[in-house]
Amino acid sequence: MGATRLLLLRACLLGAALAGLPALAQSEDVAARIIVLRHGVRSPTSSPEELAPYASRPWTAWPVAPGVLTEHGAKGISALGQRMARMLAADGLGHGGCDDPWLVIADSTPRNRASGAALVQGLQPACHAGYLALAPEQNNALFHFVGKSGAKDDDAAVAPSTWPPSALAELQSVLLGCRGDACLQEAGKQGRKLLLDPAHDDDAAHAKSLKTAGSLSENLMLEYAQGFAPAQVAWGKGDATTIGHIITLHNLQFALAKKSMPAAAKAGSNLLAHIMATLQQAAGVSTTVAPLASARTRTILLVGHDTNLANLAGVLGVDWHDERQPDDYPPGGALVFDLLKLKDGYALRVSSWMPTLAALRQADFHNENALVRHALPLAPCHGQDSCPLATVADWLKGRLDPASIDPAIPAMPVNQP
Repeated sequence: MGATRLLLLRACLLGAALAGLPALAQSEDVAARIIVLRHGVRSPTSSPEELAPYASRPWTAWPVAPGVLTEHGAKGISALGQRMARMLAADGLGHGGCDDPWLVIADSTPRNRASGAALVQGLQPACHAGYLALAPEQNNALFHFVGKSGAKDDDAAVAPSTWPPSALAELQSVLLGCRGDACLQEAGKQGRKLLLDPAHDDDAAHAKSLKTAGSLSENLMLEYAQGFAPAQVAWGKGDATTIGHIITLHNLQFALAKKSMPAAAKAGSNLLAHIMATLQQAAGVSTTVAPLASARTRTILLVGHDTNLANLAGVLGVDWHDERQPDDYPPGGALVFDLLKLKDGYALRVSSWMPTLAALRQADFHNENALVRHALPLAPCHGQDSCPLATVADWLKGRLDPASIDPAIPAMPVNQP
C-alpha cells in the first residue's frame, strides 16, 4: 500500500472513531468533578437476634459487628479508588501524583470513616494522604441534615400502589425455605414474622412489610457482595439472578420513601446545595452557600450512604436502573457531577457509576465492565447529556428546600488512614 493511501486510511479510521464519541467529547474540558459514593460492603445493621424471627434458619455469621465495613469491603473500596484514580487522570484531573488536587470527605459513621481511609489508599497509595471527617458518630449535616427540631428524620414507610410486589413472594420463600399457603401457616405457628401476612392486609401493614423487605433483601445482597461461599448466601439460594430479583424490593422502598419529592428535597437539599456551590465557585460564580473546598481542589469524593444517592436522584429527577446492576444503590455506587468548560461557558453533566455485583464480590474493578455507567439527562435540558450550569442552578431553585439548607459546612479535621 502506498504512503498516500495509508495516510488516507488512517485519517478515515480516526474520523470514524471521533464520530462515535459523544457530541461534546471533542471539545469539552472537565474543570471539576464531585463524586458522591456509597461506603463499601458492610455487615447488616441489625443483629442476628433481630433478624432471626424473619427466617427459618440461622443467618450467616459475619466477621464484624453489625453495620461495620468488612475487610473485604475495604479491599473493594480501595480497588475502586485505584480505578477512579486512573479515570481521573484520563480525564485530565490529575496525573497520579501526590500533588493531585483531590479531596476525600467521609461521613462520621465508622463504616464511612473506614471507607474514606480505604478510598484514599486506593487513590494515592504512596502519598500518606488523609480524609476529612467529623469524630465517630458526630452528626455531619452534609450527609444527614438536622432541622430545627434537632432530630434526623426516621425512615419513612410508604405502601406501594399495587400489592404485593413481584419479588416479595420469592424473598419470603428464600427466608422460610418453602413456599405456598401451607408454608406461611406453619411459619406463623412457629412465631415467624411474615412479609406476606394474610392477617394484616392493609396499607399500613404493606408499608411496614415493604420497608422490612427492602432491608432484608439488602442483607442478602451484602452476603453475595461480601464473597461468602454460595452455600452461605441466602441459605444456598442466593445466586446472582435471585439476588438481582429480590434487591428490587430495596429499590422500590427507596423510590417511595427516599427518592420521592418532597421527602428527597428535605433530606438532600443541603448536600446538593453545597455541591452546586462548589461547581459554581469553579466557574467563577459567587454563592451564599459555602463550597466544599477551595477552588484549587478540582476533585472531591464524598463517602456517604445509599440514602444520599436516592435523595439526590429524587431532587435531580434522574434514574439509572440497569439490569446489568439490578441494585440501584450498591456499595461503592456513585453519582458524578462534572463541570464542563466549553467554548461558550460552563455546563453540568451528571452520571451514575455503579459497580456490578460480580465486581463487588471479587473486590476487583480492573475490568472495563465492572462499572455500569450512564449519563443522566436533566429536565431543563431534555435529551442532552449536559446542561448549562446557570440553567441547572436556576431550575434547582424550584426543587431545593431552602429550610433544609445550612449555608455553612462543618469544620472537619484531617484523619489519617
